[in-house]
Formats: sequence, C-alpha cells, structure tokens
Amino acid sequence: MRRLHAAVLCAALASAWPRAGAAQQNALTLDEALSLARERAPTLLAARARIDEARGRLVGASVLLRANPVLDGAGGWRSADEQRGGTAEAEVGLGQTFELGGQRGARIAGAEADIARVAALRDDAARRLLRDVAVAFLRALYAEERLRLAATTEQVAVEILRIAERRLQAGDIPKLDVNVSRAALSRARSEVRGAEALRDAAKGELRILLGMEAHEALSVRGDLKDRRRYELQELLARAPQRPDLRALVAEQAEANATVRLGEAMVWPDLGVAVRYERDEGANVALGGLSLTLPFFDHGQGVRAEAGARSRRLRIELDAGQRVVGVEVRTAFGVYRRRVEAAEELERNALPLLDGNEALAKRSYESGQLGLADFLVVRREVLGTRVDYLDRLLEAATAGIELEASAGVLR
Repeated sequence: MRRLHAAVLCAALASAWPRAGAAQQNALTLDEALSLARERAPTLLAARARIDEARGRLVGASVLLRANPVLDGAGGWRSADEQRGGTAEAEVGLGQTFELGGQRGARIAGAEADIARVAALRDDAARRLLRDVAVAFLRALYAEERLRLAATTEQVAVEILRIAERRLQAGDIPKLDVNVSRAALSRARSEVRGAEALRDAAKGELRILLGMEAHEALSVRGDLKDRRRYELQELLARAPQRPDLRALVAEQAEANATVRLGEAMVWPDLGVAVRYERDEGANVALGGLSLTLPFFDHGQGVRAEAGARSRRLRIELDAGQRVVGVEVRTAFGVYRRRVEAAEELERNALPLLDGNEALAKRSYESGQLGLADFLVVRREVLGTRVDYLDRLLEAATAGIELEASAGVLR
C-alpha cells in the first residue's frame, strides 16, 4: 500500500510544473495578439483618423489662389438740365489678388510636414500600444502558468491529506499531522483562487487594449521561456528612426516652413482688376493694378514665433536622441541580467527539484521525515518554481521593453 501511495504522490509532484504544450491550440499567440491590436485597437483607429484631418490642411494649402475674385458693381442716374433730361450710369469691376514671394509653396510644405508629423505620432502610438499589449499578454500567460502550478499543488495537498489520514488510522502519526495537512490543503486552495483572480485581471487588461467586448472569449498560449537574441549595435542603429523622434523632425520642418511663409510676407500682394463703365452714354473699359504695402505687418510675428519654435524643437530633438541611446543601452543591460537570473535557476536549481521532492516523499513515507519537515521542503520547492516563473516574466517583459525602446515594435 505504501508503494501505491508513493507512486501516486510522486506522479502528482512530478506534474506540479506546468507545461506550455498544454495550452489550447486555438488560443492567441503573442504575434496574433499584436496583429489584432494593429487591426482593431481603439487607440490606433483614432490615431489613423487624425491623418485625414492633417490631409485636409494640405487640401486648403494647395488651393492655387488664396483669395477669391471680387466682383463689384454700381448703378445710378445722372441728372441734367430740364431741356436735356438725365442719363443712366453703371459700372462693373472684377478683381483678383495674387500672393507673391512663394507663400503658397511655404504653406504646402508646412501642411506636408504636418502630415508627416501626424503619421509619426500614429506610429509612436502603435509602438506604445504594442508594448502595452505585449506586456499584458505576457502577464496573462504568466497568470495561466501560476494557475496551473497552483492547481497541481492543490492536487498534491489532497494526496498528502489522504496519506496522513491513512497513516493516522494505522497509528503511525498523531492527529496533529492530519490537521497540518488540512491547513496546507486550505492554503493551496486559497492559492488557486488568488491565481484565478490574477488570470482574470490580466485577461481583462488585455481585452481592453485589444478593443474586445466583455463577452468575447480570450485565451492565450505561448512559452515564457522563449527568448530572442539582440545585437546592441543593430538596436542603436535603428533607434534614431523611432517614431517619436521622427515626429520632432517633422514638427521642426513644419516650423521651418512657417518661417519661410513669414519671410514671403514681406512681399506685397498684387491685385489685378478690370472695370467697365457707362459714362454719359459712352462705354469705358479700364484696367488696374494694386499693391499692398507691408509697412506695418510684414510677417515679423510669424517669423519670430516659428523661429523660436524651430530652435526649441532642435533642443528637444538633440535631447531626445541622447535619451533614446541611454534607454536602449539600459534596456539591453536589464534584459541581459534578467535572462541570466532565469538561466541561473534553470542550471542550478530546477534540476534538483524533482530529486528533492522524491527524496522528501520517500523519507515521509518511511517515517524518517516528519510532516512539518516535509512541508518545509515542499514549500521551498514550490517557492523556487514560483521564483522561476517570476524570473521568466521579468526576462520576457525586459525583452519587450528593449524592443519598444529601440523602436522595433511597430
């Protein structure tokens, strides 16, 4: 009978470590979750809609003539003496104003730069969202692993209680051991409830980020042990093209275009007009030219504001480029340390766990180890496995942070 108990306990203990292969085949992978976020996440849908707003500004800037033609007319009666009577008089004029100095080209350049800025901000919103989605996915995957570990731990606790009750009936152990086993089972069941809450919270966060409805089913599959290899120099080379930096470049180009617009405003506006008059029965045709005289407002305010903005953006861009370099180097170092922490447990702790469990089980079955000591060993084993899951999550999250810092996520 003891051999049967030992076999059952050994099988339960050996199954305490969750297997990634047990994941549902129809569940979301990380890549599928990221693709789904790109398609339906509300944040990205709103960011894409802003590009249409920016294109509307380009439509307005591309109009050939900024001012519409002006058509005016007047009519009246010219009175005379009593013998000659009077005559009807009328006049009609058509005028058009033309901008000089390249103002239209400057407006178009500013509108195009604004479109590039909004597009870069859209890409940056995608980078930030995909980072959040990936981290939420990893947390959901971690929560599933914790739940499986807690469930198998509960199974082990149930078997230990059964063995303790049988040994109590045989007179091998005191009733205290049974009470301790029941308390251990209660704690294991509490861990299951806590793991279920952790899973529900993680899935709820992921569902919100993906723009899913509350009733839509969501499950995840993957392996926290999957790791990617990164080259620091390659990441540093890609970092200057990060979307938030491109947005600053585009915003500076827009400011420079506004400076050119202010410079063009020193030129006068040219007005061309034609008029027809009916004067004392005679037809009179006239042509005219007019020039605005930019004595007071010649774009000085526009140039001053846009020039200051351009200088400020240059400072922000230089600072941003330095910050991105530091972020990438820091994230790379953190990722490497996180991976080393997980690998330390993989090499020197995990291979010993099954042996320690089996040895403790045999000692408890033979009476050489008390229940309290056995539970201490089991808690140490389970604690190590939970720590390993934590290290895996930290390493996987650090990899996502590294990709986001370098602008790889897009």
